[in-house]
Amino acid sequence: MTRPITVAAALVAAVAAPVAIVWWLRERYVLVTVHGESMLPTYRPGDRVLVRRVPPSALRTGEIVVAGWPGERQASPRRSRVGRPVVDEGWLIKRIAALPGDPVPPDLPGAVDRGPPSTVPPGLLVLIGDNPAASHDSRQVGYFAHSDVLGVVKRRAASMGHRPS
Repeated sequence: MTRPITVAAALVAAVAAPVAIVWWLRERYVLVTVHGESMLPTYRPGDRVLVRRVPPSALRTGEIVVAGWPGERQASPRRSRVGRPVVDEGWLIKRIAALPGDPVPPDLPGAVDRGPPSTVPPGLLVLIGDNPAASHDSRQVGYFAHSDVLGVVKRRAASMGHRPS
């Protein structure tokens, strides 16, 4: 009598484990399509990147992040019809130039308050694009809040319209 229960429990576990893993991955990772040329040559328009959601304490200078505009709450990433998480309009892809407590980078004009001390205040970040001529970032709008950051770019997932260099 216990054999059918054991088989049923094993079957439930075999189905539940993959479902739990897929759910966990979908909550932790997001696919983002690059729009614009602000991150050239690192990322090109049409590139798709895999973004991992991370807590603010995990952010590091030099990492590339996906963030919303300062002070504007972004809608949560929506899912496509086939269930893949996607992010389109309203998000930025930028590099972290300075974290709280770091010196404010010298190439940032008046957009960032340089009152004493000239360090990045708690809870704020300096984000810049790799292509200054095409990037709208902390050089124009000032600091970004930790809460503006969706996650860290982990890798290029796919490229559209060009071959990888």
